[in-house]
Amino acid sequence: MAQKRLNDAIETVDQPTKLWKSRISAAKGAYHQGEFRQCETLLFRAIEQAKQLKDHVFAVNACHMGLGALYIATGRLSEAQKHLDQAIRALSGASEPALRELYAVSLRFHAQTHLELGDHASAEQELRQAMLILEDLNEDGAVQLAYVMSDLAVMYVYDGKLADAKDLLFSSMELLELTLGHGSAQYERASMIYSVSQQEGMEDMLTQGENGIFALQYQLGRKHPNVVRALRRYLNKLRDLGEDEKILEVQKRFDVHAGKIVQ
Repeated sequence: MAQKRLNDAIETVDQPTKLWKSRISAAKGAYHQGEFRQCETLLFRAIEQAKQLKDHVFAVNACHMGLGALYIATGRLSEAQKHLDQAIRALSGASEPALRELYAVSLRFHAQTHLELGDHASAEQELRQAMLILEDLNEDGAVQLAYVMSDLAVMYVYDGKLADAKDLLFSSMELLELTLGHGSAQYERASMIYSVSQQEGMEDMLTQGENGIFALQYQLGRKHPNVVRALRRYLNKLRDLGEDEKILEVQKRFDVHAGKIVQ
C-alpha cells in the first residue's frame, strides 16, 4: 500500500535529507500539539535547509505547504494563502508523482482558506481538482485522497448536502481503513462526520456533531488543529442558527473562549 506520510515520497537517504525529515517531523508534532510558535520556527529553518537538498523542489514546497496549514490553524489566512500560492505555482506543472501529490495537498489546504472565508464554491473547485490528481496517482494518492474526501464532505454537511456527504465519507472511510487502519484518528474523524450526516433533524445533527467533537478532543487533545477547526465550524453553525445560549453552553463544555473561535 502507498506510503502513509507525504514526506516518505522523498527516497533520498543522505544525511542532509535525514536531518530535514527529522525537522519536519518535529514541526508536525508541534503542530498537532498546538505549539504553533515552535512549529513556525522549525518550518522556517527547514526551508533554508531544504534549498540545499537534492529533492529541493519537493522539500521547499512541502515547507510552504506546512506553513500554510499552520497559518490556517492560527487564523492568519492571508499569510496562509501566500505560502500556499507559492507552492501551487511551483508545483502546478510538475509531472513526478511525488510533486503531483504535494500539489494536490497544497490545493487541499488552499481550499481550507476559502472555507474559512465562506467561499464554498472556490473551496469545492479546489478540492475536486485535488481529488482528480490523487485519483490519478492510484495507491500513491490513497491516503491524501481520503483526507480530501473528508474535507469536502464536511463542507457538504455544513451546507445540508447530506447525500453527497455520505457518498464521499463512505469512500473515504474505506480508503482510511485500508491505509491507516480502523482505529486511526483520521478514520474516527470521518466516522464522526458520517454519523452527523445520518441524522435527520438539525437538533440531532448538532447533538451528534458536538459529541463527535468531544470524542476527537479526547483522542487528539484540545489544541489539535482538527479539533479547533471542527469546533469553529460547529460554533459558526450555531451562530447562523441564532443559538446564542447554545454557544455559551458549548464554550463551557469545551473550555474555550467561544468569542475567539466564532468568526
